[in-house]
Amino acid sequence: MTKLQTSIDNAQLISGQFGDIEFGPWGIECSDQDGFITLTDTTRNARYQDGIWHLPTGRLKIELHTKQIDTNKIAIAATFTALDDMALQDAVIRLVFDKDAIKSGIINDQVFVHTNSDKYRLYPTKQAQLVGVSGHCITVTLDATNGAARFDPYLYLRDRDDLWVIHARLLPRDPVDQIWLRWANRFFTLSAPNPVARWVWQISPLKNLLWRMRERLGRRCPEIQAVPLNTLRKGQVLSLEVTCHFQ
Repeated sequence: MTKLQTSIDNAQLISGQFGDIEFGPWGIECSDQDGFITLTDTTRNARYQDGIWHLPTGRLKIELHTKQIDTNKIAIAATFTALDDMALQDAVIRLVFDKDAIKSGIINDQVFVHTNSDKYRLYPTKQAQLVGVSGHCITVTLDATNGAARFDPYLYLRDRDDLWVIHARLLPRDPVDQIWLRWANRFFTLSAPNPVARWVWQISPLKNLLWRMRERLGRRCPEIQAVPLNTLRKGQVLSLEVTCHFQ
């Protein structure tokens, strides 16, 4: 029987292995329009001090709990508590897996191979899977969410560089409070004025095209997209609970 091995420190999975499949580190992500919180990459316009994350629009208390709950299961739970009224793009549990021992990924009943497309295959679904070269299967289930009646749950499957990335993600639901319509490149970021962004959002074909367009279409797409934000009021909580099953 294949043994699941994990290294968990301060409630965060640092690394793991199941047969020939290696994975980690896992963590959380969260962003407003100008700041980005992450445990596994580079933060942007965000500061962690005395247990509190500070973003340009306000403060968040984020708690992450990761535990191996069985011989072949890992449970991950995250809460995001607003300490100020603040507009957020998303709240995320992030899982990454080395691509070398994985043959394909499955989400929304579709099978994908790794081509380094960097596409966010994003769906309002409760399950995503990775199929190993040696026959092992990893299933990520989104078990529980709280979107404070303003955010809806999604999973995405992404093939980026040497990794498969799975996010459990809370995203703003309509009617949204703000629309960030922007074009970004290595030199600058241009944002449309709020009235223009709101006007574009009211036109269904443009809304459907531009909604997180760069994410959905991958690295070959220009960095143009419309990103909605909703306000989380002081004291409100977003939460996600995920289980990773290894077979």
